[in-house]
Amino acid sequence: HHHHHQHQHQHQHHHQHQHHQTFCMKLIKEQSGADRVFIFDHTVRSSEAKSLNALEAGATAAAVPRVHCDYTAVGAPVRLKQLGKEGINSLLRGRDLTEEEVKELAAGRFSFINVWRGINETPIYRMPLAMADTRTVPSSDFFTYELIFPDRVGQNYSLKFSEEHKWYYYPKMKKEECLVFKVYDKHEDGPRFVFHTAFDDPMTPPNAPPRESIEVRAIVFFDCPH
Repeated sequence: HHHHHQHQHQHQHHHQHQHHQTFCMKLIKEQSGADRVFIFDHTVRSSEAKSLNALEAGATAAAVPRVHCDYTAVGAPVRLKQLGKEGINSLLRGRDLTEEEVKELAAGRFSFINVWRGINETPIYRMPLAMADTRTVPSSDFFTYELIFPDRVGQNYSLKFSEEHKWYYYPKMKKEECLVFKVYDKHEDGPRFVFHTAFDDPMTPPNAPPRESIEVRAIVFFDCPH
């Protein structure tokens, strides 16, 4: 999916984050057809940074130069449960969802969706994000690896290399453009895991500025009891 959206530039202030979150929620809702969208995380990245995870609040993380999908078939429901415990904030209700409410929502179809965009005035030349066409990636090529965090163990998928995989990217993405992609879907009858990676684009001009981007992670629920 590729979407254009005009955005005035302000600095990364709190209210801009909220403005960006509201924009992402609307975009995800439109694109996925979900009933409820909750944003639970965002990461600002720079191709200059070294650490892949920004563990300190407000820190900038590096671009991730490794083919992965953020969640696994087993890991996604576990992550949802953990998020329910930590508290998923509902803007609609002005409070965190109770674990009971999360359990109720989790009984239906849910999906994890990411929104990725640049935050610079200049287009993205360095370390753009590529994604694999899910139709070309059989699950027999997936393998699981674990991410060990101080407070939890997360599961990711990686991919065995194959000539069959088809990769796409959008060169010179502008700040007004977003990538919206699914990293888990409970429904098994469509795309479920979009593999992605930052990569060294050989077309990058030598004097290109560092890539600075923001990604927002959302959990979405379908067919909710109203």
